[in-house]
Amino acid sequence: MKLFLKVFTCTLLTTVSINAWSVNPNPEAPTATTSNTLPKIEPARVHQVSDLLDYAKKFRGVPYRHGASSPKGFDCSGFTSYVYKDFGYKLSRSARGQVANGTAVDRSKLKPGDLVFFGGRSNSKGIGHVGIVTKVDDNGHDFTFIHASCSKGITESHSSESYYRARYRKACRVFKDNSLPKIPIIARGMDLAAFTADRVSE
Repeated sequence: MKLFLKVFTCTLLTTVSINAWSVNPNPEAPTATTSNTLPKIEPARVHQVSDLLDYAKKFRGVPYRHGASSPKGFDCSGFTSYVYKDFGYKLSRSARGQVANGTAVDRSKLKPGDLVFFGGRSNSKGIGHVGIVTKVDDNGHDFTFIHASCSKGITESHSSESYYRARYRKACRVFKDNSLPKIPIIARGMDLAAFTADRVSE
């Protein structure tokens, strides 16, 4: 009987030890859990058109400078290319070239952020000026736009003003679905010299 109890006790202790080791083979290390211990990775933020317009409006009052594209001074296409560049789009350096940088949009379907084009001071049929739509009127035809004006620098004007009403030519949409891709940080340091070619009189 004593022999039986010894064998039984020995077997029981061995079984308990094996089970304990299988749960945590290293008694000094804490048992891993399946709780959410990894840091959450937030998705990359997508800029909205309102962000682009807020950014453009920060330059209000900056003087007009022909051939310039910096916060010290802008011409019209220099301003639009500078603003869009900060949001990941490289536009042509001339108003005439920017027409081809997006999809043509009918005036009745304009949205904030669209590029609008006008004839130059000579009011020729060609493109000589460009701005960015900031607001579309309820009538779906008229709009407010921000641009580099020769006399006022970066300012907002309205399409019903006689000068612009007579010179409106066309519009285009560079982006889709009212959103803009977030530009990689490295691209923010791009050399502005890349945008100095193909200038036209504005």
